[in-house]
Amino acid sequence: MRAVVVARYGGALELMERPLPRPAPNEVLLRVRASGLCSTDLHLLQGRMPLGGLPRIVGHEIAGEIVQVGAATRDWKIGDRAVVAIDVVCGKCRHCLTGETQRCTAMLRIGFERDGGHAEYVAVPASNLVVIPRELADDAAAILPDAVACMYHSLICQGKVGVGQKVLILGVGGLGIHGVQIARIAGADVLATSRRAERLKIAEQFGALPVNPATQSLKEIVAEFTRGEGVDVVVDNIGTRASVREGLALLRPGGKFLVIAYLDESFEIPSLPLFKTEQEIIGCRGSTKQDLTQVVQLVQSGRLQPIVGARYPLAEIGAAVARLERGDLIGRIVLTCS
Repeated sequence: MRAVVVARYGGALELMERPLPRPAPNEVLLRVRASGLCSTDLHLLQGRMPLGGLPRIVGHEIAGEIVQVGAATRDWKIGDRAVVAIDVVCGKCRHCLTGETQRCTAMLRIGFERDGGHAEYVAVPASNLVVIPRELADDAAAILPDAVACMYHSLICQGKVGVGQKVLILGVGGLGIHGVQIARIAGADVLATSRRAERLKIAEQFGALPVNPATQSLKEIVAEFTRGEGVDVVVDNIGTRASVREGLALLRPGGKFLVIAYLDESFEIPSLPLFKTEQEIIGCRGSTKQDLTQVVQLVQSGRLQPIVGARYPLAEIGAAVARLERGDLIGRIVLTCS
């Protein structure tokens, strides 16, 4: 089968032939219909997170159709459509037993330590599947596990965003545009930043107050937006030292700073203001199967809209990566595999 792989760190994502995977007894074999292309795939290519043995098939946003069912698999059948939760967890550690599966100590992630979905087929545990509603297209479904559920996990589970809160989303790209929607669904008022007018326009359509930091004073707008108090939650989708400094400076005492992006390897935090104001800096990684299930339900209800920015056939991975690096689109890039 054809698959997109990391063959060596520091190279390029390559299309090559790989063996057809065989599902274990508790797994299914999916024919991949769509697979979301994420900036994390490029971080993996650079070796920022180890993938184990290479070549590794990447791709952690997967929607497909079951074509084979493992001998011990129940409740799923050939022809069922499903989206795939990313984390394969042990179910036994203290984190799994308390529902915090995103912190599982024995986790193997699909598209990271396990082969992923930038391929014609992928084998995944049946326990990671969530059914795709009949009315939801494959490409829209594919981006739910990360581009959408990651924002849900960050805002709702980590940030505890709720009615009447003021939320600042730094960076309205493939993640941020879904963050705007989720924060608004939770009842928050939202500021969203971008240097691209087209991104700000769609953020405004979803209920955010748009800000272009290249031409507007974010500090002044936040002061007016919050009556000088600072925002309750900052969502950092940029991940630079500058974005961290700026976000913390705009946060109210006791507010939450959600670390989602990690473009820079490290950042500095002024300790005295953090001590005096009791602000919280919270790491946010991925999503759980429960998060994904909640997101699917929100999409099915019509309250949440997954945004696909562009579609490329699997064979055009080079063009897709170039488009991702240009950053000239709204929403997620999806590789189509059928």
